[in-house]
Parts: sequence; C-alpha cells; structure tokens
Amino acid sequence: MHEFAHQLDQEDGKAEGVPILQRNSDYSIWAKVMTEAYQQLCNDVLQGVNNVIDSYGATNPAEFFAVATETFFEKPHQLLSHHPAVYQQLQSYYQLNPVQWNYPSSVTFLK
Repeated sequence: MHEFAHQLDQEDGKAEGVPILQRNSDYSIWAKVMTEAYQQLCNDVLQGVNNVIDSYGATNPAEFFAVATETFFEKPHQLLSHHPAVYQQLQSYYQLNPVQWNYPSSVTFLK
C-alpha cells in the first residue's frame, strides 16, 4: 500500500503528498486537512506522543500520504476515530470505505 501510494502521488511527476484529485476544488481542502494532520504528526513525534499514523509519516508530506494510506487500509477504525478529516479525504480519493469491511479475526496484513 505504501509504495502504491507513492506511485499515485508521482503520477503528475512530483512526489509531494498530493495525488491527482477529481476536481480542482478538491485541492484546497486536501491541503488544509493533510497539512494540519502532517504538522500534528510532526509535533507528536517531537514530543514522543503516539499517533495512529506511524512516525515515519513525519519524514515529509510524500511519506505522510503513503503512511496515511497504509493506516487507512490497515487500521481504518483507528484512523477514523483519531483523524476523521484525513479518513474522509482518503475515503473520497480511493472511493472506498474500509470501516465497513468485515475481516475475519484471523486476517492479518503483511508489512
């Protein structure tokens, strides 16, 4: 998922944490939501506070998008609970709602 997100991010030739969105008007809300969440993650990392989004996402905005994508698919309930605006942006972008998926308790994700 992480590397897949990087490929989506780089579709326009740049790795900046912003994939190609459906409408031009989507970019301003994406920027607001993702920048706020990225800055919060960076602050959490500096202060040693745990965040549902892995600390590697604080490396730069491109890594934030990739790590947030991982979290969206691997820990959707936690992401929705702790970062509902990020969840909504990713739900809109991927046109999926993983909190509705019912995984058997034996399913695990490979890293």
